[in-house]
Amino acid sequence: MHRIYKLYIKQIILLCIYALIINFFTTKSLFAKTQVYYAGFSFGSVIPESTYTNTLLEKGAVSFLDKLLISETKKISNNSINFNYDLLGDDVGEEDQNIMVLALDSEYIDSISIPEDKLTRTDIILNFQIIFFNAKNNFLVAAIPLEITKIINSEKKLSKNEIQKYLKSIYENELVKYYSELLSKFEFKTKFKNRIGIKEVIFEEKAQEYFNKNFSKKDIFLKNRFAKSLSSYLAFNNDIAVVPYNQDRTTRTFMLKFQNSQREIKLPDPDYHIYLTIRGFKNILFKEGNIDEQWIYGSYVNIKIIQPDYPDEEKKIKINERFKNAINVELSKRSMKNKSSFEWIFYNDSLKMLFDNFSKQTIEIDKKWLKSANDNKKIVKTFKELKKVYDNCK
Repeated sequence: MHRIYKLYIKQIILLCIYALIINFFTTKSLFAKTQVYYAGFSFGSVIPESTYTNTLLEKGAVSFLDKLLISETKKISNNSINFNYDLLGDDVGEEDQNIMVLALDSEYIDSISIPEDKLTRTDIILNFQIIFFNAKNNFLVAAIPLEITKIINSEKKLSKNEIQKYLKSIYENELVKYYSELLSKFEFKTKFKNRIGIKEVIFEEKAQEYFNKNFSKKDIFLKNRFAKSLSSYLAFNNDIAVVPYNQDRTTRTFMLKFQNSQREIKLPDPDYHIYLTIRGFKNILFKEGNIDEQWIYGSYVNIKIIQPDYPDEEKKIKINERFKNAINVELSKRSMKNKSSFEWIFYNDSLKMLFDNFSKQTIEIDKKWLKSANDNKKIVKTFKELKKVYDNCK
């Protein structure tokens, strides 16, 4: 009996110790959260007055967008962030002056028409940056790019009111969904040991010729579009922050524009540099019928990632590979005479699919896609090494 009693006491003591250990680590986990002040919506490098988004905001009042974002942010569960919705006080120390803003960095709305098929396609492409910065020194802590694309098919070109309606729907649905998803799984730190970002976008001769022929020379932000798109897929699929591309900026800064103020955020130089080369585009007739034709639209790129400060010269280059991607598009014979006026949308679709598939290879290898996209038989090993690069940036 005495022996049973001693065993019982021993079990009680073990349970108490176990409870204390659990409580210790739970408390430690709670204290590990970093306080981040929520600062709402702002405009980035885009000029607010030039956007449809600006027409949705109520001047001098809390807009539907700010109400929407604060409501969704309060629902987010993140193990590394404790959101604070109060104003930043003067008594807060430098290490705790972390601010988060959702910035619209570009709004691109374009449409093409195929009169023969009574069809108009409108593409609404929104590029955002979830910006974390230190309010004391205005230095970027982390930036998570997010690209949202909405394709609308209609018989006629959309009116301004219709575009505003679709745009508001994007904010209420797609933006809320991806904004919440990104923030829920992002591990925030006040200091990141390594950062990654697109250093340069290069157009090879064939690509440049195509752009010169089919795009307005006033479109000086074309390289930005490709950089933001690739960055967005890398961030979303790999849970990493990406330093914003600054090709169109004279200094390494990112401007945040609010209704009554603005703030210039200083950008760090990334530790890993991404060089994106757009090599060109090509289409071929795949199948021809009496009524329709099937065309293959291909996009070709080279993606190079280097760590310039790495001491071993041979190991500085993490990846330097060519990739291609193709999509099958069915077109009516009626539209053939007008084909060159709307082909870019298919090249762009193919390119974005390439960026998406490329960024997913560090999560799960798709041997079928890699076989068609790249000729290197050792490419799987390269992506395994590339995953280590992304892990170093978390």
